[in-house]
Amino acid sequence: MILLCFSINKFMGNHQEILERYYSGTINKWMIQGISQITGILPFSLAEILYVGHLIAIPVILILFIYKALKGNFIPFFYKTLAYFCGLYVIFMLMWGVNYSRMSIGVMLDLETRPYLKEELYELNQALIAKGNALRAGIQENSDGVMHLDGGYQDVFSRAYKGYESIGKTVNALSGNYGRPKSIALSGPMLYTGITGMYFPFTAEVNVNTAIPNLLLPATVLHEMAHQRGFASENEANYIAYLTASAHPDIDFKYSGTVLALIHSMKALSLQDHELAATLSATYSEGLKRDIRNYNEFWKVYEGKVNETANKVNDTYLKGNGEKDGIKNYGRMVDLLLAHFIKHGEI
Repeated sequence: MILLCFSINKFMGNHQEILERYYSGTINKWMIQGISQITGILPFSLAEILYVGHLIAIPVILILFIYKALKGNFIPFFYKTLAYFCGLYVIFMLMWGVNYSRMSIGVMLDLETRPYLKEELYELNQALIAKGNALRAGIQENSDGVMHLDGGYQDVFSRAYKGYESIGKTVNALSGNYGRPKSIALSGPMLYTGITGMYFPFTAEVNVNTAIPNLLLPATVLHEMAHQRGFASENEANYIAYLTASAHPDIDFKYSGTVLALIHSMKALSLQDHELAATLSATYSEGLKRDIRNYNEFWKVYEGKVNETANKVNDTYLKGNGEKDGIKNYGRMVDLLLAHFIKHGEI
């Protein structure tokens, strides 16, 4: 079954129109909507329970394996364990994993990605800064003068669908009725991994680390909702988060999505010309500067070995599913932003 799934995945990577028509845009879409609505009835994340349960099971299995090896009857236990994890992989591929070969959102929106000039990247950042500064003027602040969401994460979860509802009118792949996002109970400890959210294909649940700063919480929710809609690629999920945030009727979502795009595009410019990026960053409004400074300072506390290990695991997972750049793939969102900017003349 693993060989069959692997072969299907390779075949679909070269026949994306077939994959989109007969799986991603139809069967898989209906399946995810149905499962997410069922698991959405639960007030807690079933995914988190299953995920943590399997993590706890790993050392238990290792101990049992050593014990049975010493007793001389480890082969049946090893076979059962291997069969179980192979079964999980097959279910993962059939329920969602094949979407790593899915047609790009860029192709769906007729966006032409190509190598870009530094000047074009500069203009994109200028436009994002202007948009971010304008939106920031209407954002609520806390006592420290940084972005604050009065209703908390529950309010964000309840409103997140509006961006997809709006964009889904013209982009069918982003339409549909799915279960609501859920908070991760272990959000605090999860900060040390640097992980801000997780889509769990087995339960079709969007799980969000709600301990992260308010600044990118709305954008993070929209990012994970893109995975729920069958877009596995990280750079595409980021672009979709920006797209749906821009289509959202509420200013906090628009601002969060714009800042997400700005962070990625400024990083890309900085790699090409650090001084030019520094000159542009000086044009941030005072509120935008405070928000980004606060966000960066927040994450410094959680840097360390756990974060590095989590990055390596995530990098291996992404490369194992066909994303050749691994975690660097997150930065390729800028290609889609530039293509969008050039095609529409605005961002």
